[in-house]
Amino acid sequence: MELVHLYKSMIDAIVAAAGSAALLHVHAGMAIYLGTLAVVRNRRGGVVALQMVFAAEMANEAMDWLAASPQWTWSDTLSDIVLTLMWPVAITGVNGLRRRRWRRTVVQDQLRTISPSARAHTPIASA
Repeated sequence: MELVHLYKSMIDAIVAAAGSAALLHVHAGMAIYLGTLAVVRNRRGGVVALQMVFAAEMANEAMDWLAASPQWTWSDTLSDIVLTLMWPVAITGVNGLRRRRWRRTVVQDQLRTISPSARAHTPIASA
């Protein structure tokens, strides 16, 4: 329990210095997301980064629950989760949509380069 109370006092000090706990959730979510993107550096980095933000937020909420058990409420927890995940989810979703649109465009461009007569005589399967 020492670790839990140390964590809680550290978070309380950061909130006291910064001002808004809600805004800190937004900033922490984006910092974890961007930091993970910088480390992962692959095509699926956004999904991995989103998973890291989710895991960090769940750990934070578990620590909050352990530290403030009698005063803990679902509304505060759900608000914290939404604020932390809002922008990482939006960015990952937009990137996924852009990736699908790009793939569709590439496939259509490849189909245009194949002549219609070649497509008509291409066997579907060969023995």
